[in-house]
Formats: sequence, C-alpha cells, structure tokens
Amino acid sequence: MQVLKRFYLALIVVFFLSPLLQAKEARLLRQPHINGDKIAFVYAGDIYTVSIKGGEAKQITSFDGMELFPQFSPDGKWIAFSGEYSGTREIYIIPAEGGVPKQLTFYPDVGRMPPRGGWDNIPIDWSPDGKKILIRSNRTPYGRRVSRYFWVDPFHESLEQPLQIPEGGPATLSPDGSKLAYSIKSREFRTWKRYKAGRAQDIWIYDLQANKIRRITKFAGTDNFPLWVGSTIYFTSDRKTVDSIEPRTLNIFAYDIDSKKMRKVTRFTEFDCLWPSRGKGGIVFENGGFIYLLNPATDRFHKISVIIHSDKPYMRPVYKNVSKYIESFAVSPSGKRAVFTARGEIFTVPEKYGDIKNFSQTPSIREMNIDWSPDGKYISYLSEKSGDYELYLQKYHAQEPAVQITKNSGSWITGYIWSPDSKKIILGDKKNRLCLLNVATGGIKLIDRGIYSAITGYNWSPNSDWVAYTKDAENHLTAIRLYSLDRDQTFQLTADGEDNYSPVFGREGKYLYFISRRNFNFRNRNFDAKLYVGTLRTDLESPFKPRNDDEVVGEKKNGAKKKTTTKKSAKKVEPKKLKIDVDGFDQRVLALPGGTGSYRGLTAVKGGLLYLKGGTLYKYDMGKRKESKIMEKVVSYMVAAKGEKFIYRSGRNYGIAALKPNQKSGAGKLNLTKMEMKISPAIEWKQLYTDGWRIMRDWFYDPNMNGVDWQKMHDKYAVLVPYVAHRADLDYIFGELIGELNSGHCYVNPGDMQRVQRVPVGVLGCELQPDGKFYRIAKIYPGENWGGKQSPLTEPGIKVKEGEYLIGIDGRIVHTDENPYRFLENKVKRQVTLLINGTASEKGARKIVVQPVASEQALRHLAWVQRNKEIVDKLSGGRIGYIYVPNTSFEGFKEFYRGWFDQFTKDGLIIDERYNGGGSLPHPMALDMAYPALQYWARRNLALYSTPMQTHEGPKVMLINGRSSSGGDAFPAYFRTLKLGPLMGQTTWGGLIGYSGSPRLADGGGFAVPAFAYVNREGRWDVEYYGVKPDIEVFDDPTLIQAGYEPMLEEAVKYILGELKKHPPRKVKKPKGAIRK
Repeated sequence: MQVLKRFYLALIVVFFLSPLLQAKEARLLRQPHINGDKIAFVYAGDIYTVSIKGGEAKQITSFDGMELFPQFSPDGKWIAFSGEYSGTREIYIIPAEGGVPKQLTFYPDVGRMPPRGGWDNIPIDWSPDGKKILIRSNRTPYGRRVSRYFWVDPFHESLEQPLQIPEGGPATLSPDGSKLAYSIKSREFRTWKRYKAGRAQDIWIYDLQANKIRRITKFAGTDNFPLWVGSTIYFTSDRKTVDSIEPRTLNIFAYDIDSKKMRKVTRFTEFDCLWPSRGKGGIVFENGGFIYLLNPATDRFHKISVIIHSDKPYMRPVYKNVSKYIESFAVSPSGKRAVFTARGEIFTVPEKYGDIKNFSQTPSIREMNIDWSPDGKYISYLSEKSGDYELYLQKYHAQEPAVQITKNSGSWITGYIWSPDSKKIILGDKKNRLCLLNVATGGIKLIDRGIYSAITGYNWSPNSDWVAYTKDAENHLTAIRLYSLDRDQTFQLTADGEDNYSPVFGREGKYLYFISRRNFNFRNRNFDAKLYVGTLRTDLESPFKPRNDDEVVGEKKNGAKKKTTTKKSAKKVEPKKLKIDVDGFDQRVLALPGGTGSYRGLTAVKGGLLYLKGGTLYKYDMGKRKESKIMEKVVSYMVAAKGEKFIYRSGRNYGIAALKPNQKSGAGKLNLTKMEMKISPAIEWKQLYTDGWRIMRDWFYDPNMNGVDWQKMHDKYAVLVPYVAHRADLDYIFGELIGELNSGHCYVNPGDMQRVQRVPVGVLGCELQPDGKFYRIAKIYPGENWGGKQSPLTEPGIKVKEGEYLIGIDGRIVHTDENPYRFLENKVKRQVTLLINGTASEKGARKIVVQPVASEQALRHLAWVQRNKEIVDKLSGGRIGYIYVPNTSFEGFKEFYRGWFDQFTKDGLIIDERYNGGGSLPHPMALDMAYPALQYWARRNLALYSTPMQTHEGPKVMLINGRSSSGGDAFPAYFRTLKLGPLMGQTTWGGLIGYSGSPRLADGGGFAVPAFAYVNREGRWDVEYYGVKPDIEVFDDPTLIQAGYEPMLEEAVKYILGELKKHPPRKVKKPKGAIRK
C-alpha cells in the first residue's frame, strides 16, 4: 500500500510538473537588466523577472501600451522603466515584486516615432546610492531624435534636472557616480548593420565634476552601450580583431581603464549582442532572442533558459473590421457589386442589398490587386499561393478552384488591365517590362521595356487590338507609344519634345485622349499639364470643327421610331478592326477646352472623357463640347464595364454611383461595417514575414542585394518568427533582417498593433529651475507667434519676464517637490491660469491666462539658431552672415531662402546644416548659391543692382556633422562639387540612397525600400555608406558647448575672416557718366 501511495504521489507530481517540463523555452526576450539573483526583461511589450538560474518568469507589468527598458535600483527593490500608460512615453518605477507603477516624469515626449526614430524618455542607470535615476530625454534644440541626460528623483515628485552634457546616447555611471561612460551619438535603433560613416559611435568618458572628456575608442564602426564595471568598461562593437576571420557581428569587448588595453569577450557569429546592461551580479545581454549572463570576473557567459506561461493576449484570434486595410477595389460590369482586397483577403460587397462575402478565405495566403473581367465571368487578382505573386482567375459564379495563369513571372507584377473582349491582359512588372498575356493559354509576350522608369498608363483600344502606353525617352520626357496586336509592332505616336502621358482610347475608336505638358509657364520656368485629344485617322474631322445650324431636307422628326432588331434576327457583330494612322498624329492633336492643372485618372466613356482634377471628378462631353462636374472629393475611381456606373473612393469611404453630373459627394456609399474577418495573429505574422522579405527582394535598388545572400537571411531570421508574441516583435525581426543589407534608408514602418490613446501635456515655452520652494522661470524661448511657433509667455499682453516665479497652475499652488507638468496634462490649447510673481512667494502673485502648446522642440531650435546667428555677427563684426538649414523639405527650403534673401549682401556666409534631417534633393539651394552676378544695372540716382539680384561671390563655409542626413548628405556633396567653399565639421551620416514607394504589408505595415543610390560624376559609388568628409575637421567638444562656446562657428568665422583678408570683397561701382559722341 505504501508503495502504491508513493507511486500515485509521484504520478501527481509528474502530472503537475509536466507542463513545465514540456514548456517551450521563450525567445525574443529583450532589454535585460540584472540585480543579484534576478533578471528583468521585456517580453511582448511587458516587463518580467526571472531567476539568474532561469526557469519560470514572473510578469511585472501588464498594459496595452509598451513598457520597456527595465532598470533595477541598486538595492533591487524597484524597477525603473519607460511606459506609455497615457499614450506618452514617460518614466515610471514599480516594486520589483510587482504592484502599481508610479509616474515620475510628465514633460511630454516628442510623440510617436517609427522604430528607427527610437524612444523618448529612457532610463539608463541609477546613481550608486539609489537616490536618482539617469534618463535620456529628447529635449534638445537639435531635433526630435536627439537626446540628452536628466536626473530624476524616484521618491519625490520634483521636476527632472538636466546634466551639463549637451547630447548623448547609451551610458552608464562609474562606480562612484562621478564620471559617465557614454556614446555622444545614438543610433542603436537604426536598422543598418556594419555601419561605418559619420554617425559611427565611440565610447567617451565624461568627468561630471571636472567637466573634462576623454575618448577611449576610435573605430570606424560601432562601439556602443558602455558598461562601467570596476576599472573596466565593457561595450558592444562590430570591430574585427587582427587575427579574426569572423563576420562583423556585434560582440562584447572590454577596455581596461588603467592599462588601456582592449579584449574581445564574446565571439558570436550569427546574431548581434544587443541591449547589454550591467548590475549587481554581472552583465546581461540579448542574442538571437535569448538572454545571456556574463560574469565580468571570468569573462564567461551562458544562456538563461526562460519559461513564460502567458495567455499571450496579442496572439488571440480576433474578428476585425478590415475596411481601413483596403488595398485595391473594382466593380462588376453592371455596377451591382464591388470587389475589394483587404488585409490579404477578397471581399465582394453589394451595391445596396445583400451580404458582404469573403470570397477567398485564405488567411495564410495574401491576395491583392483585384479586378473584374469586362464580361463579368472572372475576378482576377495576384496571389502568393505559388511562393511568389502570380495572376489568378476565379470564376465568379462557379464553385471551382482559382486558376493560376502566370507562372514563374520572375518579377513583381505591378499592375495589369483586361482587354475589353476579356481575352487578353496587359501587365507591367518591376523589371519595367510591358507584357501581353493570353488568358486562354497563359502565354506571355514582351511588348516593350522602360529605360529610366517603368512603363505606365497602359490602356486598350475598344476593339482590343491596340494598346497605348507611356514610355520615357533618352531625354527623360515621356512619349506615347502604340502596340498593334495584329502586326506585333510598336509605334511611337508623339514626339520626344514634350511630356505626353496617360493615353486612353475613345470608346468610339475615333480619338486618343492624353495629358501633355506643353504649356510653358513663364513664372516657374516649367511646362504645365493640360488635356489633349488627337484623331486616330486622317479621314476623321476635327472634333471641334465650326458648327452651323441649318435645315436638312428629309431629316427625321424627333421621336421617330428607330428600326428594332428581334432576337431571331440579331447576330453577334464582331468589332471592326481599328485603323490608326500613326504618321502625322501630332498635327491632329487639339487641346481640350479648360485650363492647366493637375490632371489624372483619365477614363474614356461614351461620348467623352472622365478625369480627376484637384480631387473632383469631371466629364468632358465631346458632342456638347462641355465640361460637367460628376462628384467632388474623389480620391480614385473606376467605371463599370457597361459604362453606366462607377465605383469611387472618398477618404476612407467607398461608393457606387450612377455616371451622371452633379452627384453629391458620398452618393451610393457602400456599407462596409460587416467587412469583417477572423485574424489569427500567428498565421498572419508568418505571412507578413515572408511578404516583407519578398518586398525587399523585388524592390531593392540592387538585384544583387548589396552582395548579401538574401535567401540565407530569410532562413536566418525565420527561426524567430514562431516566437513573436506582439506585433512589435515582428518589427524588431524586420529591422534585424533589413539591417543585413547595410544600406541607408532601409526602414520598418509599423503595422497593426494595440495603441493607447494619447493624453497631450501642455508646455509654456520656458525652462523652469527649482529655487527654494518655487520654480523660477530661468529662460523664456522666443517664438514666431505669427508663423506656427507659438511661445505662450511671449504672446501680446502676456507680461512675464525671465527670473520671475511660477507660483501656481489653475488654482493649485505648485512647489518644487511637485512636477509642474503634472498639472498641465490635457491642457494643450486650453486656457490655463498661471500665478506669477517677481518673488518666490504667494503674496502679491498675479494671474495670467495662457494657452499651453504641445511641444517646445521648435522653440528650443529657434533659440539655438538665433543665438548662433548672434555669435557669428559678434565675432565677425557684422561681416559674416549665418543661415541654418534644418532639413531639405519645406521647412529647410523656407529657412534657407529666408536667410539667403536677408544676408546675401554680407561679405562671407556660413551655411550650417548640422543636424539636417533631409527630405528632398537640395540642388536648387546649391545652384542659387553658385550663380555669379552676370552684370549690373545703372539707374539715375540709385545704386547698382545685379542680375541675378541675389548673388554672393564672397567666401562661404558649410558646417556638417554626423546627423547631416539624406538630403543633408547631398547638400554638402553639391556644395563641394560646385566648389562653393570648404566643408567644416565632421563626416555626414552617409545615407544618400532614396526610396520612392513599395507595396505595403497586409496589416498596413511596410518598409522604406532603397530604390536609387548615389553615383558621383566619375561614375563611382559615393556618399551612401561613406558619408561626406569635411575639408576641415572640427570636433564640437561637449565640454566647450556646455560652457557656452561654439567650436565650429568660431572656426568658420576665423577661416572666412582670413579669406576676406587675403581676398577683399569685390565692390563694383557705378561707372562715370556715359559720354557718347
């Protein structure tokens, strides 16, 4: 009996332990931190802890938002972390055993950023005594992605206080807290492996007491995440040791401060060592989704096996309305039903009556690019069922499997269009080919191929025997070409001298409509677009020939009966072959009445043409010679094959409406509330991963994938996908995957994930400093209250001065043991009453009413730029101008020309593009700086002026640094090519490769896919990967900057003054009066 009891007891133990024994080891464990016998880490957006021996983890936080970057307090009782409980990302602490989080910071973050932009408000260390937390916060004048350090008091609610260091990335304190090991630059969120240009990180030591800095690594690659342990600084680096044949993965290195010797500690060859941290008990880091523990005493490390028992809320299948994920749409020939692809599935939607149907029901296979054959028999779409996207046909009314009609296409099919007889399809692909597909046989024939861009605007003739399309020429202008199916021959229809595009055949076979840029606009020195029509044959009269009303003998009276045809006598009439006279077409082209504009979406209908202009759908009636408005607020549309109705998109709404004038916006709106499907995240994430890999494969600018074995990369990271428990995990895997391409502008755009409603926090446009019991207004930022950069305390009638005190907010007295921004939650653009006083006292305080703004970033930036301008003016005695260019988008162009028009008369100019965020190509700015004065004009009693009027021929310097990015890389490259002056500072980012659109993922996520890379005038790869190096290297020493100096500005002024001394500015004077004999 005793034996039997022991047997049953053992059986019970095995029964209860078997789930643990069989539990799958967790992976994708991120951002670990250690204290004693515990490790905190992030899993699926929440914080967990686990023993250093491994085993079952304990969940500490649970919320729809993300909780990241856990940091144990030195005594192990608390965990600091960054959370977004109120939508903004703030610093919190929570008991290490779990409990209610306490919010420590309230100052608003910079807003949600894409994964590459990083995270605002990150805890990075605790002071050795555990009384303060060191955080990174993006409160600098340099941009919303540049951070600096602050001290946060975890046990009192006072306002966080800045350190003197102007900019910094990952860091840890020395054991005594007197020094900081840090990276000046931050790029740990960037998806660019083996990076070697201007934003490459090194490790520095900053003496917080002596305000001195020392560089301890110098490597043209990545040295980051310094971890100060005793007299050793550990860090991650992708450097190779002298005898190493290993690939450049991020590994742990150690630098001995006393001996200044360095050693390699780990030797991982497959995955990078990421997010290392140190605490009591050693160093922990992530590699391949696992956590490793490193013992600094022995340099030995091992993997921590973690088991997580979680209900995994983000993996639960859910029913969702997917109408906001619509990717393509079409309409049946009669307009009775629409068809959509959304979230990778096909849905048919009734015009008025009936149910929405999921036509495909293939959750693991994506369908997209939907269309309906003109005869109504087939729905066509692209599907990845075969492993790559191919074209499939599905009979609409038959319960038969879809038929794959393209095979081994070898390239992404970018678009296609049915022939009117439903027997043929024209399709284009990513290899810039235009092909003819025989629907019955699946045979494909190459028609043409683009030279500089893809062939676009392809359309069928009404009898299905001609195709018109747009192709670029050697001069980069587009010409209209025709392909004759009968002759198997292509013809160029329009000349190369103008941009002609978007051709469509008239329904009657008489005309070809198109858009052309042949109207010269003198003001902007360019050609504007307009609609044109050309007759297809020489025997056709002008559609706009003069009309003459006259009596015709024998004319039938209105209402006379027409001859009818009975069913018995009716015969199927084959469409006549369309005859086109190619020669002389340009002489038969006429302009349609109407002005120039941004025309698009041309579609021929009976008797005329439909087109979009400025978001409004119009019809031009050729018979009436009149334009009529069909519907406003139309984004895109498609006409049903029978020509009586059209489907349209307006915002996020879709509708089917009759094709007649003056339809109300929203007429025939489709009810999409039941466009629902069951989404199983695990199935979808697997599909998204392969789709993302495929998109990059087919759309990346280099078919050789920068020399990377792309299939191998797919397989390498595919092993992580089954462990994804949150959509953000998939974005992390995507980032690691595309980072292998070693390319700039290779980005991840997040997909569908849980979001937390953001509670905005108001700010006042000032810096507050604790001074006794109250906060003193230490600085008020000047604004441009007229131009979108409002500074609340500088608006008219608000009489607040620097040095005064903030006493209260909305009836509450605010002391320095409270965070003032706590009382400005949800107060953006709302009236707030402040108590202000000249002394630190409630007595005598006055009330003012202000409207807080959402951010001070633009105000800090404006103050920095104005200060730089003042420094240059003072140092040069007013001889040198200063122009700051923040980016190469609208704001950058605006600020450049604002400064240029203001200061081109200065003897010298400093163009400062440090921290330039890029945008578009900046050649107009560079060329305008290069123009010399071609001549001058003399006028009576007036000074000379030049043509061009704004020119500058004096010395110029451009300032650059590692955050001069993208267009900010191109600007100094152009400056150098045009020999405008020296580049001064530090090497730029080196990301001069552009992206121009690519397919999105089914859940709305996607990528920025590099599409075109920089090649210099000598035909060599340049700038991208390398950066633009300065002619004169100057380091912006942070110890000097915090002391109020500007090293680069001072060197630039010194250089220009030297040049002016050697080459005094040339002043052209008006010649003496003309004497003509």
